[in-house]
Amino acid sequence: MYLFVLGRQSEISLAEIRAVFGNAELVLPDVVLVKSASPPDIDRLGGTRKIARIIYDNDGKPAEFLIKKFSELPQGKITLGVSHYGKAASADSAKKTGMMIKKQLNRSVRILPNSAAEISDAASLGNKLGTGTNKLELLMAYVGHRLIIAELIGVQDLNSYTLRDRGRPKRDARVGMLPPKLAQIMINLASPKPGDLDKGYLGGSTEGSHPKNVFDEVKKFSGEEVETGPKYPSNEPGFGLTLLDPFCGTGVVLQEAALMGFNTYGTDIDPRMISYSKTNLDWLSRTFELSNFRTFELKVGDATDFKWQQPIDTVVSEVYLGAPYSVEPPPEKLRENMKTCNLIIEKFLRNIAPQLKPGTPLCLAIPVWFVGGKTYYLPVADKTEELGFKQLTMRLPDQLTDRLTYHRENQIVGRNLLVLFRDKSL
Repeated sequence: MYLFVLGRQSEISLAEIRAVFGNAELVLPDVVLVKSASPPDIDRLGGTRKIARIIYDNDGKPAEFLIKKFSELPQGKITLGVSHYGKAASADSAKKTGMMIKKQLNRSVRILPNSAAEISDAASLGNKLGTGTNKLELLMAYVGHRLIIAELIGVQDLNSYTLRDRGRPKRDARVGMLPPKLAQIMINLASPKPGDLDKGYLGGSTEGSHPKNVFDEVKKFSGEEVETGPKYPSNEPGFGLTLLDPFCGTGVVLQEAALMGFNTYGTDIDPRMISYSKTNLDWLSRTFELSNFRTFELKVGDATDFKWQQPIDTVVSEVYLGAPYSVEPPPEKLRENMKTCNLIIEKFLRNIAPQLKPGTPLCLAIPVWFVGGKTYYLPVADKTEELGFKQLTMRLPDQLTDRLTYHRENQIVGRNLLVLFRDKSL
C-alpha cells in the first residue's frame, strides 16, 4: 500500500491516479492511499508530488515502532525529514516527532528544519530523501483516530519538468504554453483502460533508463549544480501505440507522450508550429538520449477537416483556446470568442469521430473563462454525445461539479478537461 500526496489541484490529481491505478482511497484533501503490486513510478504522474510506502497503519504504539525502525538502520549519520498531514498537522507537531526520534537514538541524526507541517518538495529533492538507506522522510497522516506512517520513495523531479518546459528551444506564449505536468496528466486520463499504466502499458522497466547527459543540460540551463538530475518514465522502445495531437502547437503533448513510450502523430494548422514541434522533438531525442526514439509524424493540417492516417490509439490535445486575455474582456467580446471556440471544437469532433475506432479514448483541454466572478463553459462540453462520444464523469469527493478544470489564480482563461470515448453506437 502506498501514500500519494496530491498536487495543487487535488481533484485533477485524484482523477489521474484513478485512471492509472483503477481506484484510490482519499483519506485527506491532499492524501490518497493506493494499492499497487509494484512501487509506483512518480515520474509517470504529473499530478502527484510525493509517493511513500506505508509502513504503519494504526497498529500498536507508533513511538515504539519508529524507535525500533531507526535502531535497525545501518551505522552512519541519519538525515531525517518529517511531514505531517491532517487537521492537527503543524510545523511544531512535525518538529516534535523528529526530536523525539533523535532523543531516543544514541547516534548521529540530522533533523531537517520544518517551516511548515510538510517538508517542501525542493528540500526533499535537495537532501536526496528517499534515495538512500539513511536518508529518510516520514510522511504521517492523521485521519481521525487513525495514524498512517509512510516512508518516502519518490518526489516530483522539479528540475526535469523545468527543463522540459522552459529549456525547450521553441516556445510561443501566444498559442498557450501547456505545462508538461498537465500534458502528462491528460495522457494518463486518456489511458485505454484504468490500471493499464500500473501494469506497464505505457512503458517498460525504468531500471538503468536515465539519460547520461541531461545533468549537464540542466546545469547549463539553470546555471546551478544539479545532483539529482531530471528523469523520465521509460527508455524502452515504443509499444506499438500511437497518440494523436490534432492541435499540437509546439509539441508539449507529443514530447511527454514520447517519454511515456508512445509513437506520436501531430498536426497543426500553422506550419510554424509544425516546425517548432520538429525542433523540440529533435532536442528531446538528443537531450534524453532516446537512441530508439519513438516514431513521430508531423503534418500541417486543419483539425476541422483533416483526414488522419491510422493507427490512432488515443487522442490527447489542448485544442484552440481562443484569444488570450490579460484583462477581463467586455461581455460582447467574450461571447464572440466563445462562439468561435465552440464552432471550431464542434467541427473538429464531428470530423474526427468517424475516423476513430469505437472505444478510442480522448482527453481534450478546451477553454473555460473566469470573468466577473463567474465561470463560462463552452456549450460543446455538454453535447459530446450528440457528436459521437461518451463523456467520462469523474464524480470526485467534495466537488460541486463533475468538471475537471485546470486554473491558476487570477487567470482569465483556464482549461476544462474532457475525458471522452468514441461511442460504439455511432
